[in-house]
Amino acid sequence: MSAKSNKGGAQAPLLGSKIRLNIEKLAIGGAGVARHEGMVVFVPQAAPNEEVLAEVTLVKKNFVEAKILEVLNPGASRRTPPCPVANVCGGCNWQHITEEQQLAQKEKLVFETLKKFNPSLEFEYLPIQKSPRSLRYRNRIQPKFQHGRFGFFARNSHDIVEINDCPITEEALTEKFAEVKTWAQQKNAKELLRLEMYISEEGLVRYGLITDDDDGIGFSQVNRFQNEDLVRTALDWAGDYEFKNVFDLYAGAGNFTFPLAQKYSSSTITGVELNPKLVERAKSKIKEKRMKYFLSDVENYMRRAQIGTEDLVLLDPPRAGASEYIMRALASAAPKRIIYISCHPVSLARDLNWFFAWAQKLGKSAKLARVQTFEMFPQTDHVETIAELRVDS
Repeated sequence: MSAKSNKGGAQAPLLGSKIRLNIEKLAIGGAGVARHEGMVVFVPQAAPNEEVLAEVTLVKKNFVEAKILEVLNPGASRRTPPCPVANVCGGCNWQHITEEQQLAQKEKLVFETLKKFNPSLEFEYLPIQKSPRSLRYRNRIQPKFQHGRFGFFARNSHDIVEINDCPITEEALTEKFAEVKTWAQQKNAKELLRLEMYISEEGLVRYGLITDDDDGIGFSQVNRFQNEDLVRTALDWAGDYEFKNVFDLYAGAGNFTFPLAQKYSSSTITGVELNPKLVERAKSKIKEKRMKYFLSDVENYMRRAQIGTEDLVLLDPPRAGASEYIMRALASAAPKRIIYISCHPVSLARDLNWFFAWAQKLGKSAKLARVQTFEMFPQTDHVETIAELRVDS
């Protein structure tokens, strides 16, 4: 077989070749992990402990990507997906794996990632918290519409996979699909329409367009059933100490802020959030003077914040995580307790590495008390994690 040029002009003899692979486990991003001639191979839509025939689609210096041509010996956890378009739709990448294996893989992935970045770090690692629902849990979705087609983007494509239902979406939303499709059709738009559908706090179904000027309702937890357990755990881990101040960083519309205010009735509560829509929504619900909400980037806020040793800090950053400056500032401030909520294991592991490195440099005694993963996004590789940090001033 002659060598083929990969993107960038490099000669890649493997590119396009067909290889037999044994899938060892799943990786962050959802692909299966195999090895071939000393190279790590990532294989989307694979299941653990199975043998596949795959075609190499990308060759890089340190890894290879391949697509499955045939499952030669299926893994014990492989199943027929609950959704008929799961194999082509870009929304769910783990529907072909049993829920039990999804939980096991996520629990393993988070632990291995934390230890990879922080090999000497010791902590209590609690069992993963299963979602009350593995289907019909999403209360917010962003379908697309173009040329009469209503649905979601296909995997690695902007082609629309047409749908009449979505098994991971709450039925209150799916029941409105026909209505929303008709509404979009009446726009007579030739370009792609990006839509948003969600269940409001009042329990009403809302929908509209996402545009360059309007990015929708902003972030909210899409799994309200599991969110209740996550908030309850965060409050429990924060403890019964009466903190002087409670800071909620990346506070959104107050998912944690208001429960924190209810629990710590004599503390000053401060929420910090960059999205003006979410800040406006939170401010509209504030009834007490001890509660403050700032429209600010968290790093800019931390440059002027006065966090003391008798305070509690909760942070719930986006997938990109916090920043080295923020973790350094938290290590320096040495609040009594820090609760970190993460939606990406790599950014969490990196931020913890920064935090403990700076705590050591600053002469602070810091400890990662416990970590627990939460199944917030069944049928996908995404996972939520909560970590409790303590700093002795």
